[in-house]
Amino acid sequence: MPTASKKVRKKLQAIALGLFGGILLCEIILRIYNPIPSAVKSGKLVLPANQHKVFTNNWISKLDKKIIYSKNSLGFRGPELPTSDTKRISIITVGGSTTECKYLSDSCTWPARLYEKLHKENPAVWLNNAGVDGHTTFGHLMLLNDYILKIKPSYIILMTGVNDVELDQPDEFDRMTEKKINTGSVKLFLKSLVNHTELGRSFINYYQLRVSYKKGLVHREIDIEKLVDNPLPDSVITKKLRYQTSYLTAYRQRIDSFINTCLRNDITPILVTQPSLYGSYTDPVTHIAVGNKWFAKDPNGENCLLMEKVLESYNDVLRSFSDKTPVIDLAGLLPKNSSYFYDFTHATNAGAEKLAVLLFMELRKFIYDSPKK
Repeated sequence: MPTASKKVRKKLQAIALGLFGGILLCEIILRIYNPIPSAVKSGKLVLPANQHKVFTNNWISKLDKKIIYSKNSLGFRGPELPTSDTKRISIITVGGSTTECKYLSDSCTWPARLYEKLHKENPAVWLNNAGVDGHTTFGHLMLLNDYILKIKPSYIILMTGVNDVELDQPDEFDRMTEKKINTGSVKLFLKSLVNHTELGRSFINYYQLRVSYKKGLVHREIDIEKLVDNPLPDSVITKKLRYQTSYLTAYRQRIDSFINTCLRNDITPILVTQPSLYGSYTDPVTHIAVGNKWFAKDPNGENCLLMEKVLESYNDVLRSFSDKTPVIDLAGLLPKNSSYFYDFTHATNAGAEKLAVLLFMELRKFIYDSPKK
């Protein structure tokens, strides 16, 4: 007769075998189809290429019902790269979701509208949209080194900031994206281990989506009229801004690295500050004073005034590089108007057109005065 301890051991072995089998099955399924795909695999950026999707929008009323989303052979949005024109003025836009404009049709994104205006004035211009939804400056640097340097564009337009707010220190991210297993600590070992599996990456991506949702960075329509008043004491605002200090230092270093890499490769980086609906103003569409508005009442939480101050601290980092490379202060140029955004940071068709007009007027000042070949 088996002893009680042997029965328990056999049950535990059966449970462990079942868990292993379940995890293995999930891994196999996710390698075939992953509903939460990752653009980074084992430290290598992977861009889906040659895509053409048409989908129906039923959740954001400010956007078109039918959305056409395409990627060319480079994995970017826009026309294929010409092969024969040596006098080409090539431009690539880099950023997160506010650059990719995933829920705007190909011809309606601000990079597409900008390209149309630039190309009409000078047919030698070629522009592609290399924005990646969710990307931060860590991803921008990977994109630059893994893809864009091979193309050697004349200019890179970098619009960034909102996804980098309170982003973790770069050393941890860099270790996570290394191809090797990191044994520096238990935490880093586990993170580097799961980064080599589809299941692990899916959990990481899900966690990042949850964090983005809490920050209000996911694609959901905002109705200003349904926001509540949430005035904050000065002490809460001051504390929040002081909390940004270490993150801003690291952010500055990443921006500087991006600029230096571009300049070493004879590429002119053009920095663009991040516009938004955050701030203290009266919305011209709803006639609502927005400053104290937020999703819920919390005296220790956030509101539009605070979020504007936080985002502006990251925009100020970009502005500080104006003596080193061109900077377009789009955040200062774009009027605050809810018709331009479907949430606090993502543009509508009208917003994308307005962004393109403003950028066109600024870009033509130096692109056409002293164009790069």
